[in-house]
Amino acid sequence: MFIHLAKWRIIAAGIIGNVIEYYDFAIIGFLAVIIGQLFFPSHDPFLSLLGSFGAFAAGMVMRPIGAIFFGHLGDKIGRRYALIGSLVMMALPTFIIGFLPTYAQIGILAPIILIVLRMMQGFSVGGEYASSIVYLVEESPKGHTNLYGSFVSLGAKLGMAIGAGFCGILLGYLGENGMMEWGWRIPFWSSMVLALVGVYLRRHLTDEYIPDESTKIPLLEILRNHRREFWLFLALASAIWILYYTLFVYMPVWLQTYGGFDKATSSYINTYSIILGVVFIPIMAMVADRIGSIMLMRISAIVTAISIIPIFMLMTTQNIYVTLIAISVMSILLCAFQAPVFAATVNAISSHEYRASFTAVILGSAAGIVGGVTPALMTTITKITGQPLSPAFLIAVFAILGWWALRKIEIK
Repeated sequence: MFIHLAKWRIIAAGIIGNVIEYYDFAIIGFLAVIIGQLFFPSHDPFLSLLGSFGAFAAGMVMRPIGAIFFGHLGDKIGRRYALIGSLVMMALPTFIIGFLPTYAQIGILAPIILIVLRMMQGFSVGGEYASSIVYLVEESPKGHTNLYGSFVSLGAKLGMAIGAGFCGILLGYLGENGMMEWGWRIPFWSSMVLALVGVYLRRHLTDEYIPDESTKIPLLEILRNHRREFWLFLALASAIWILYYTLFVYMPVWLQTYGGFDKATSSYINTYSIILGVVFIPIMAMVADRIGSIMLMRISAIVTAISIIPIFMLMTTQNIYVTLIAISVMSILLCAFQAPVFAATVNAISSHEYRASFTAVILGSAAGIVGGVTPALMTTITKITGQPLSPAFLIAVFAILGWWALRKIEIK
């Protein structure tokens, strides 16, 4: 069956944190220009936007630290405790951001507080993402590990779809002036609804994992005994997440600057790409369960490296239909690349007592460091080079790196 009915609560509890996490990412990306103007005012719009993406990056770079903490917690105490703790710590800062005074009201304190809250979010997200992945993969029925692992990404896409769609509706209803004045706060306040649902789902979470009583530190054991797997999977995950954050966070800004579309149209295109992700992530995961995780990722990596520059060239035509075709191809390639990586990372090492730490550090570092700086990096290189295709060249290089890593990784 596509979803095993007896596991529905496990799936819902596993993905709710990722729904909240990527709801937050979606509204940060959608409101990047507004947040830049309100919290990082400058006569140069580029600097304001860079400040906004810098705040985004500040939260993301905390993910590896949170990943280490919650990964250790999940391995040594239990997956359930890591899932509940990370959810609560993630939800509160998002809600508080909606009440922040702006730069015009309290000056430099405004961006400082924003960055601190983003760092708190990033810390908790680092644990949430990996904890839910390991939990779902370990609780999955035999032969469906990729499908269950991909539900984390499905939750992320749902969160992004909700966030981007909600912001788009607000923009259409309030207009740009209304969003600038006070409407931007509403998406942050609304996150508490998702958080309450998450706490309810995870209150009575079942967890079959039993921690061992060893005094060994999982992260040190990984670096001592699994260095090869560590570096190969870090290279692979980095290749995936630079494509991910370019498509879902930076792309709306790129489409406004180089694609010839207004803010509303760019947001609709972004929402469309997220919906495609919701549809194709589980499809590609089921393909991976049939042909193997590594095989599907190898195909996606090489096709991405070859096609990403033509995809960006199509999006510079300023034709909505051509752009939608290009975005569709890019989204499907990302799904094929990303859907199998979750189960593959969890199963990269056989020691269950180190899996949460391994998955947390790999995906937390890739998403936090590489993914976190991607929007600011893409904004900067296109500004410096004046070349709209610059992001495509960088994605191609990383895709080749991912393909190289996949050639070295043994099929599990």
